[in-house]
Amino acid sequence: MSIPETDHTSPLTGDFRMNRAQWMRAELEGRALPSGRPLQLALHIDGVRLSSFPLHHSRTRRRVRERVPRRVRAPVPAPLDDPWVCVEEVPGQLGLFAPWPRSFTREHGRRLRGRRHIAGLPRLLAVLQEMAAERGVGETWMFHTGDCARLALASRPPDEDLVRPEALVDLPQMRPTLLEALDRAGLLARWRPRLVPSWMSRGPGSCRECLAWTNEREQRCALCLSWGMDRSPRPCHRCGRVLPLRDDHCRRCVLFLSETQYDLDGVALAGGDQLWFGGPFAPHLRVDHDRAGEPDGLYGWRRLQAKRRAAIQTSRAARLVSPHLALPGQLDLFPLARDWSRVDDRRLPALTPSAQEVLDGFVAHIRERGWRRRALSTSIRTLRVLVAHLGAEAPLREEDVRLLARRHDFNGARVVNYLRVTGRLLPDRRSDAASARARRLADTAPQPFRAAVHRWIDVLSGQATRPSVPLAPTTVCAYVRRVSPCLRAWYEAGIGDLRAVTGEHVREALKALKGEEAKALATPLRSLFRALKREKLIFRDPTRSIVLSGIRKLPVPLPDDHLHGVLDQLPGTRNQLSFVLAAVHALSTHDQRGLLLDDVDRSQGRLTVRRPGRLHHTVYLDDVTFRLLTRWLTERHRRWPTTTNPHLLVTALTATDDSHPQVNPQAITKALRRLGLQITRLRVDRILDEAKHTRDPLHLIRLFGLSPITAMKYLRAAHPAGTRPDPISE
Repeated sequence: MSIPETDHTSPLTGDFRMNRAQWMRAELEGRALPSGRPLQLALHIDGVRLSSFPLHHSRTRRRVRERVPRRVRAPVPAPLDDPWVCVEEVPGQLGLFAPWPRSFTREHGRRLRGRRHIAGLPRLLAVLQEMAAERGVGETWMFHTGDCARLALASRPPDEDLVRPEALVDLPQMRPTLLEALDRAGLLARWRPRLVPSWMSRGPGSCRECLAWTNEREQRCALCLSWGMDRSPRPCHRCGRVLPLRDDHCRRCVLFLSETQYDLDGVALAGGDQLWFGGPFAPHLRVDHDRAGEPDGLYGWRRLQAKRRAAIQTSRAARLVSPHLALPGQLDLFPLARDWSRVDDRRLPALTPSAQEVLDGFVAHIRERGWRRRALSTSIRTLRVLVAHLGAEAPLREEDVRLLARRHDFNGARVVNYLRVTGRLLPDRRSDAASARARRLADTAPQPFRAAVHRWIDVLSGQATRPSVPLAPTTVCAYVRRVSPCLRAWYEAGIGDLRAVTGEHVREALKALKGEEAKALATPLRSLFRALKREKLIFRDPTRSIVLSGIRKLPVPLPDDHLHGVLDQLPGTRNQLSFVLAAVHALSTHDQRGLLLDDVDRSQGRLTVRRPGRLHHTVYLDDVTFRLLTRWLTERHRRWPTTTNPHLLVTALTATDDSHPQVNPQAITKALRRLGLQITRLRVDRILDEAKHTRDPLHLIRLFGLSPITAMKYLRAAHPAGTRPDPISE
């Protein structure tokens, strides 16, 4: 349905060609049609959408660009004067309403090029010509500046001859240039606040939570909406309003406290609040989330970092020394562990000169090792808290370092190593957990056997009267745990001294067990009586004549296809070197972990394997092993040039640890386990392959550093038909 705005010739009854030509000319020029054209009305029906295609496009046929007839393609006059842009008014007429802000575009300036009767335009254009000559710009600059000049003069109120400076923000461009040109031409008015019509100030208001102004007609701003998504409303401890809280404060109170926390100028409000703008000018609260996902502290990280740093420097100058400084030689009245969980690391006591020296030495130590200070900021924070509260006059306890390192953003491994190297660490008084468990099991043994079990633990730990190689604390604890039920059974049977134990008692204890269970008990019993005889606490060893019958497992070689292409599949030079050392030179995981840089002799092509309690074994390097060893030494120096770890194989953790630990066994075996291989199986396969080519046990002993018994075991597995049974072992 269509209705005409005025009495005009309809396209259906009048001159159709003239109306069509006018419509096509307006579409070609990109301008709006004058009033009087027929209007198309549309009904709004739910579920029915209107098409947005132009009238000359059709959905049923192919869209072809329609050629404009020759009668329409007449030259378009360059200057245009659109009466709807900046409507001309009677000069001197007073405005009924205050002029509201407008947003002009370049199109509006183009549609005013034909308007000649604009007061002051020739004078302004002449000034613009002078400025163009001064700046050395061309016609393009004058073309765009002239359009903005017409808009500035045409948009003046009818009762004013000068252009207001605050109205230049409505122009699309060239505002500073026009401001200077209007000033030269004498057409610039004095600046005054711009009036905003009341109808424009009704919509935007204030957020009902943070009270921020210009809220875009919303009751809650976007920041407050995001703030309250995962927080429950409760009464605020500061303002008392029921709002979503964090640390018992609403968002407005948290912002206010963070802004006014550091009052360096003494302008903090007493009993009042600070208002701020909303929208893009609203203050944002940056917070640091901890591991649990909650912000750290009430204020988090402040926005005013420069002000915060200045306030911290001012507060540090006024801090007092900690009253808990440890003095040299002072004894503990009560040996209690300190609780570091409540210490506020943001308000530390002043550092003493010795404490500052220790802290500076630690930072210098970090730089010498090539570590990045930002990555080790948690270690620096740990040492700063320790020396601030305890000082650096007396050695620091390792227990305090480890307890403080349990907190978030604290780390004590580097601190312990540095204090140990500089001699400022008091070793931890706590013993190994496995050793302490073994001592507790010895205390629960029958009374006549307790002293003997404790002496046995001393022998296994290398602390007896005669030096010996200590066993692992876990092994010692396992031995004591397996022997404890047997000792209790003997005591209940009437045996009150271990010197009264005979071989029959041992056989009766092993008779009820079979296989690996019997072997697991026989091994610690044999160790117990051998240790007691060595310490001259018993006269004879009752386990010497005990022989357990069992099936001996002979070594089994690996299938040939398991080792094909393994070296190319292993990632990293260190993994490839470990594989070659195991598959070619039969070095176990324990042997590889103990290799030192001093054991490598590249000039002679030899590698020395240190085995505690036995002679050192020399490995003669082949070409593949020598090349991999050279590549690993080059990579090791490139990645960790300042490391002091003496071991040959290191990782990122052990290379930067000042305690110089050995590499973890998982670092050697992990890459091989992914391919279905084990270091032990590779070692067995290599020795067994060599045993197939020789019958001389001395050759295996010299080549792999084996014991005579182990060498004979591999010879029997390689040559079962040509090896006689050993009468001694049988």
